[in-house]
Amino acid sequence: MGLTAGDAAAAARSAGLLALGTAWASPAAAARWSAAVTEALRAHHRANPVDRVAPKDVAVRAALAAGCPADLTPALLDVLTAVGRVATERGGVRDAGHAVRLDPRQATARDALLAALAADPFSPPGLNDAAARAGAAAPLVREMEAAGDLVRLAPDLAVTPAALDDALTRLRDAYRTEGPLTAARAKQVLGTSRKYALPILEELDRRGATRRSGDTRSVVQPP
Repeated sequence: MGLTAGDAAAAARSAGLLALGTAWASPAAAARWSAAVTEALRAHHRANPVDRVAPKDVAVRAALAAGCPADLTPALLDVLTAVGRVATERGGVRDAGHAVRLDPRQATARDALLAALAADPFSPPGLNDAAARAGAAAPLVREMEAAGDLVRLAPDLAVTPAALDDALTRLRDAYRTEGPLTAARAKQVLGTSRKYALPILEELDRRGATRRSGDTRSVVQPP
C-alpha cells in the first residue's frame, strides 16, 4: 500500500523538505530561489526608486532563472509574502524593506503638481499637462496616486483628496435641504461643468459616499 497524504507530508518534513503549496523542495533550493527573487526586486528598486512595486514578472523570471519550476513560482511568492520577505501591493510585488523616498527635485515637482490641481479643485487642469509643467514624470505621478496624494478620476483627470472631501461636504449640505440631487444640480453645487462633475460623482459612488438612483443621487454617509 502507498503512503497516505498525511504520511507523505510527515515523511517530507522529517527529511527536511519545505512545503511549497502541495509540493516539496529542499531548503537549499528554496533558499536559492528566494535569494534570486529578493535580489531581483532590490535591483529593480535601485533602478526605479520612485516605483512603489515591481511587476510580478520580475520576481517570477528571477525564480525561474534560479531553477524554480514554473508551477512552484506562485507558491514560492506566497511563502515569501507570508514570511515577510516580499509584499504584494496594487498588482505588483516589492521587497519588504523598500519604501519610496523622494529626492528634493521630486518633492518640489510633487508639491507643484498638487498646487496646480488645488488651484481650481473642481475644474483642475489636465493631469498630463499639469504634471509636465510641474516636472513630475510618470513614475512620480503613479507614486502620488499610490500614496493617496491625488485621486485619478480618468486617465487625464485627477483631483486632490481634499477636493473630493470638499465636494462631498457641499453635496451633503445640499442633499440635507433639497433631497436627492440631479447631476445638473450637483454641477451647480460644485460650481463646475458636467465634464468634471460627473467623474467626481462617479468616484463618490464607487466609494459608497453617494448612491445613484435613476437621474438622482443621495448622500448615504452623513457624518
